[in-house]
Amino acid sequence: MLFLKRNDLQDMLDRLREKRSLMIALRVLQVTFVTAVVVFLAGRLSDIGWSDVADALPTTPWYYIFFLGWFFAIPIAELFVYKLIWGENLTSRLGVFLRKRVYNYAVLSYSGEAYLAMWARKAIPLDNRKILSTVKDSTILSGLASNTFTVLLLGVFLVTGQLAVLLEADPDFEAYFIVAALVGLILVPMILRFRKSIIALPGRLALQVFAIHMVRLILMLVLQTAMWAVVLPQVPFETWLMFLTAQLVLTRVPFLPNTDLMYLGLGLSLSGYLEAPEATVAGMFLAAGALSQILNVAIYGLTSFRQFMPAPIKPPKGGRVVPAKGT
Repeated sequence: MLFLKRNDLQDMLDRLREKRSLMIALRVLQVTFVTAVVVFLAGRLSDIGWSDVADALPTTPWYYIFFLGWFFAIPIAELFVYKLIWGENLTSRLGVFLRKRVYNYAVLSYSGEAYLAMWARKAIPLDNRKILSTVKDSTILSGLASNTFTVLLLGVFLVTGQLAVLLEADPDFEAYFIVAALVGLILVPMILRFRKSIIALPGRLALQVFAIHMVRLILMLVLQTAMWAVVLPQVPFETWLMFLTAQLVLTRVPFLPNTDLMYLGLGLSLSGYLEAPEATVAGMFLAAGALSQILNVAIYGLTSFRQFMPAPIKPPKGGRVVPAKGT
């Protein structure tokens, strides 16, 4: 992406649109995958009992407060990241980053980055090449933070034997663990070794972006643990850490459709390993999954109306292109 010329991204998208058969096939594959996940979830909830799950939905308001903090952590953190690297006041443009989250978590991993790049090309007074480069750099640094954290947690669980518990809960997750481990073990050393060739941001700015992503990741883990702990305070922290590791693994699998539904499926698969009523565990994860989908639909709907979308930042007088901060 670093070497793309001015109109390369638009040309690429135009060519993809022309290949309708490929796009239709990919769409069918995506819908089939999501449908299979929904069928699995419905079957799993039926086994537990829909009425039992409904009665066991979290009643403490703290669960929902922590959930909202967890949900909005990514778009708020990314707003600060791009405010830093683009040098623009993006405070009123939170809707763009909320919509980016919807694309990434409800549609397809990394589709949000494509959306952000296309929006920025029209709204941000920067050279197109700089926009693509900074989006690429932020994505790499975010992945570096997540991969580093994931590999460390996988190493801990491999040594302690807890990884076998995760695989026993659902053998299908073995493929995800292998992919996540390979991605982390290959990409992290490669990025660190060739960082000057891969990342265009200056070292100090790249470190600041990495730090924001790492703080955001830790904050989300704390908020998610707090969500679960207020519902099931008797469950030990090590068990929640196992759940968090499995979720992190899912985020490291590229191009995974509807990650939020996958989170729900993972929680239901592991519910039998908690020392708590299965219906309560299912209700807790179902509430998070349902809230995620409701917010995804609401955010997408609101940001589809022009009056809820932020206006483009006006370019400087004379149409001068402003270089990205630190370049």
